[in-house]
Amino acid sequence: MFNADSEKAEKFIKLAQRYTKFDELTTPMLNEFVHRIFFHKADKSSGMRSQKIQIFLNLIDEFDVSFEGAQPTPEELVEEKKLRIKREKQREANRRWYAKQKEKRQQEQQPKSA
Repeated sequence: MFNADSEKAEKFIKLAQRYTKFDELTTPMLNEFVHRIFFHKADKSSGMRSQKIQIFLNLIDEFDVSFEGAQPTPEELVEEKKLRIKREKQREANRRWYAKQKEKRQQEQQPKSA
């Protein structure tokens, strides 16, 4: 088991050394590194959308890039706040539009007096 893992690690290191300097990530490069990627169902329970993504690399199996506990940068916080404000404005606009539509339907359903 240890020898097999050592061989896989050596092969992966050789593969990684082939691509130490590159300007563009190409499909053949990705195919050499990535075995499969799983996208799990998005979770919106916290009010923000989050989605677990599992990346399995050739030779070394699952590659865990965990962002749990990672603190957002000040720039990310500003962007997050802008996005939250934009979403709230859109929700309010949708609420007003639906209220107008409901009012129109109610007026159309009222019998017209002669």
